[in-house]
Amino acid sequence: MKEHGDDLFHYPNIRLNFSSNIWAHADLSDLEAHLCQHIDIIRHYPEPEPTSLEHLIAGKIHVSSDEIMVTNGITSAIHLIAKAYESRRHIVSVPSFSEYPHHGGQGCLRWICNPNNPTGMCVSSTELYPSDDENELFVIDQSYEDYTTATMLRDEDIVKHGRMILLHSMTKKYCIPGLRLGYLTAHRDIIAKLREFRTPWSVNSLAIEAGKYLVTHDINVLPSIDWMRKETEWFRESINQMEGLEAFPTQTNFFLVRLKHLNSSLLKENLATKEGILIRDASSFEGLDDHYIRLATQLHEENETLLTCLKQYL
Repeated sequence: MKEHGDDLFHYPNIRLNFSSNIWAHADLSDLEAHLCQHIDIIRHYPEPEPTSLEHLIAGKIHVSSDEIMVTNGITSAIHLIAKAYESRRHIVSVPSFSEYPHHGGQGCLRWICNPNNPTGMCVSSTELYPSDDENELFVIDQSYEDYTTATMLRDEDIVKHGRMILLHSMTKKYCIPGLRLGYLTAHRDIIAKLREFRTPWSVNSLAIEAGKYLVTHDINVLPSIDWMRKETEWFRESINQMEGLEAFPTQTNFFLVRLKHLNSSLLKENLATKEGILIRDASSFEGLDDHYIRLATQLHEENETLLTCLKQYL
């Protein structure tokens, strides 16, 4: 897998993490207690396909159970789609999520991350539908839909369209990256095709149980979106007031910063090893170089701490 954020395993003494776009302060105590009470499920095989969770989510989002597929996170869904449609020409706008495939073939498979990672910007939902070309298929990754006020596509509309796939990340919605959980919706013919490529037991028992608990109890672990957007704009504007840094506009809780005189890898290393602060080196995103980092908004006092530390390296 290509480089990604939240690589805490490289740095044992991190105290503040700005590298992951997922909200770091989610209260998961109720979920943790529930999983502890059901820990014995690890003694048995999970469902070969996570049908029980699929039925539950389908009812919540008003689609049929044959129009949804639960996966072991969105990255797993991306690789599954790429395998099912490997003969097609894949098109990705850059910079964007690095796991999207790039190769040629017959027909067109267009990958769109909305909100986009790493820029945090959104495309109007009216612009996200395929053209009249019957060989064109759109995959819309809405992993960060809960981190923006922009209007997103609706599943009940997508499943009626024969050339669109919509990706949703439960990992990001519920801040559970260690469990790996997501789902996609599409026309039932597309879902049937994708299920031919899904391996048995691809979603583990704890992830399935967590998903059912979170959906059933309609749990929200994210802060107010209004607060998040307000704090992000303050954070971004504060960075723009610093000499040598340019923070780009965003519609989410994360944004790109251009380092006019600094190397992104060196800055990341210094902050991690000397300050205990982890940032995302964005040079691994296609279209960006070693003068870009990505930051995700945290609590106000934590954002202030990063601003103070950044001044030491400018």
